[in-house]
Amino acid sequence: LGTRPMKKICSTSSIALILSPWASSQAFVIRPFSPLSLALSTSVTLNRHNPVLRTSSKSIIPTRFPHVEHREAATTTSLQGGISSALALSKESANIFLRQLQRRKSLNILLLLLTAAVATSLLVSKNIINHTSLLWPGTQTDPNSQAPLPPGSFGCPFLGIDFYSGTKDYGPFAALGKLAQKNKSDVWKTYSFGIPLVSVSGVEHVKTLLKHEFQPEDDRGIGTFLLGAKNFGDLFGQEGILYEPDAEKHALLRKLVGAAMTPAAIAEAIPSIQDAANVQIEELLKTQGEVTEMEKVFSDFTLDVAWKQVLGLDLEESEIPRFRRAVQEWTVGVMNPMFILPFRIPGLMTITKTGRARQYLVSKVEEKLAYLDEHGPDSSTLSKLYFARDEGDGKTKLTRTQVIHNALLLIFAGTETSASTLTCASLFLALHPEVFQKIREEQKDIVIRYGEDLSAECLESCVYLDSVIKETLRIKPLESGELRKVDGSVEVDGKQIPKGWFALFNIKQTHVNDPATYQEDGSHMDIREGFQPERWLDETTKPQAWMPFGAGRRRCIGERLGMTEMKVFLSMLARKVDYDLVNKIWPDDPFLWKTNTVLARPLDGVKVRARAL
Repeated sequence: LGTRPMKKICSTSSIALILSPWASSQAFVIRPFSPLSLALSTSVTLNRHNPVLRTSSKSIIPTRFPHVEHREAATTTSLQGGISSALALSKESANIFLRQLQRRKSLNILLLLLTAAVATSLLVSKNIINHTSLLWPGTQTDPNSQAPLPPGSFGCPFLGIDFYSGTKDYGPFAALGKLAQKNKSDVWKTYSFGIPLVSVSGVEHVKTLLKHEFQPEDDRGIGTFLLGAKNFGDLFGQEGILYEPDAEKHALLRKLVGAAMTPAAIAEAIPSIQDAANVQIEELLKTQGEVTEMEKVFSDFTLDVAWKQVLGLDLEESEIPRFRRAVQEWTVGVMNPMFILPFRIPGLMTITKTGRARQYLVSKVEEKLAYLDEHGPDSSTLSKLYFARDEGDGKTKLTRTQVIHNALLLIFAGTETSASTLTCASLFLALHPEVFQKIREEQKDIVIRYGEDLSAECLESCVYLDSVIKETLRIKPLESGELRKVDGSVEVDGKQIPKGWFALFNIKQTHVNDPATYQEDGSHMDIREGFQPERWLDETTKPQAWMPFGAGRRRCIGERLGMTEMKVFLSMLARKVDYDLVNKIWPDDPFLWKTNTVLARPLDGVKVRARAL
């Protein structure tokens, strides 16, 4: 498939003909698929002397023809039985193949292929089989819906498009982002590794989609979908709030977990978060004149918040690096495609670094729960989770497993999202020193009014800082929300999303298409031209479509904690530190990004030289 452009190989026709016709001794792999869904894989080797035909599975097609010698020289791997019927025959490859057949008087093989083509085409035309659903399994439409499918492309048959991978010029999920740029519609379809899905963007369209959440199948409901549940579920935790499918249970979970995320609970955590920020800033200032990666500074900060405040641990100095490493190794698993395989990986928790890291984190949570059992509640987020009770009966609480899984979820959200956004913000502030100076001026006023210690009240007064963080999240948000499985066909923007398909709300494209900020040349999403925090201070320019923390009843429950972490650190940074980029970025230089992260992070980690103010 790599020897010719995929556009030619992956076009629609009635015979599967995959050729590598560069030398007369090349193997030609011919895969005509029986309309009866028999798994047939046939290999033909055409060399200077005679062609060779071999079938690798039972078929109604004979394996011997006149002047054709059967031999073991050519082999091929059978494709999935009964899932395919028609594939591409590019004109150029077909002509080469015909010339080879004519020279070797093997027209019987051609006749065989033409017969299969005609038979398949007839069946397709009579709607006995559907070539689309055969080439991209699971893409059947809803016959009861009059609405058309959304526009878009399924990509290569059987595989579709890999939108998980990233590129340095775009960042993570590059294919998803570039498909969004290509498809101007807010609702479009694609196919990825066996999953037919529809991307939905735009606040109103997302609301239309999510209003079906928790509705029964007969009422055209949608539900959450844990990709790779057999492995990813073990790593991430299937009893967390993110993946609870039942409406009543989810509402109760959200109420109990939300007890740890109330404004009062977050306000109580601010001194601990400020202490963690001051520790990292002191370490940063010790490096004056030396090169420092801001990404590491922010990662260490959010990880320290995780063990100090979220879990309330009392780690020895020697164990802090181990905790930080464990969280990083565990979160890396989120982007590892191995963990979304549909079968269980033996020894996942003991063989892989990700599994062992998760076991370590769970052991630390269990140690803390044992401490709370003995000593009672404290100011940690975990304590609030553990002792939360339903206001209705005063008794219902989270199970121990639910406490652990939701604590892990808060660690992931608080470290990955906050660290990535802070890293991007540090780059943006270096590119826009006038913005950094406005934050400093605001902080001087905050100190005069409230003193050095931060509080919920003074963070509410950081209006310009708030606009900087929101603008950073507008330009570099999570690419999409989590997948939803369509249990009963739904319609969005006049397009059908059939039952059995998957839908994702596209956060990045929602921001891109926001009518309040949109520019035809895309400059509104450019980190040089588009980064304008002032737009948030005027109702006439304020973005209308902003959803970095998701939407609906599953909107990120740790949003308040994440925003508080970012405000606290940037407040202290603006008060105490100035810095210059080590890798100078000139106006025409392209920005390069890491490819295997959940959110965008600059490739160099934002290398700086810091100095005290």
